[in-house]
Amino acid sequence: MIRLILAVLATALINLPQVRAQDVQPKPLVLLAGATGNNGSAILGVLKDAPFRVRAMTRDAKKAIAKFGPVAEWVEADVTKPETLVDAMRGVDFVIDAVAATGIMGNNKPEVVDFKGTENLTVAAKAAGVKRFVIITSSVSGKKDHFLNYIGNDVLIYKGKAEEVLIASGIPYVIIGPTAMTDDPRGLHEIKLIPRSDYKGGTKITRGDVGLVALESLTNPDAANKAFTVFNGDGPATKTWTRSFVGLPAK
Repeated sequence: MIRLILAVLATALINLPQVRAQDVQPKPLVLLAGATGNNGSAILGVLKDAPFRVRAMTRDAKKAIAKFGPVAEWVEADVTKPETLVDAMRGVDFVIDAVAATGIMGNNKPEVVDFKGTENLTVAAKAAGVKRFVIITSSVSGKKDHFLNYIGNDVLIYKGKAEEVLIASGIPYVIIGPTAMTDDPRGLHEIKLIPRSDYKGGTKITRGDVGLVALESLTNPDAANKAFTVFNGDGPATKTWTRSFVGLPAK
């Protein structure tokens, strides 16, 4: 009897479908540019629990690992140096661009980082066949008569130019324009998406909630080629905002 049972088990094992290595599809790969910045690090916190492989871009991988730990595949690259982006972009399916200028002069000014840096990243993404490019910009990108241009060396003008480059590239894009951002915990208040033309000052959103919107924007079919303002409402957090991409404008 024991021999019969063993024979039956052996036959069953032989007849089980064989899973080949080439049949196991890897998770999609997301490149997060600006991963160590205020916005990027909040987005990184969202991505680490998402169903993606994450490649986090930094100028100094050793320092990034010491600060954030091995939460992603860290890669050294610089948006102002296009030659460094080829390896960073290899095999990438989606890009989240959270890069932002940290100064108003030199190599960290808006023209170099927000505009030229995004242009370099877009060119590299196009060459790599990226499926969607999500960028964090501003609710008032492109505005010429805004006070932020006077104190930020035309930062909004250069953010607007960066958006134009991305749109013209032909890569499916999502342009996220946050209102004033805070470091409060994510997921506590409702998220609202509106056309940027309807934006009014006085609203805020947590950086973590911007990360949630960026994550959803990667694959939501209704988010493709949309540009919008995002902010926190007064109500409690819900999931209904994920249906708000429908009807939003392209710019």
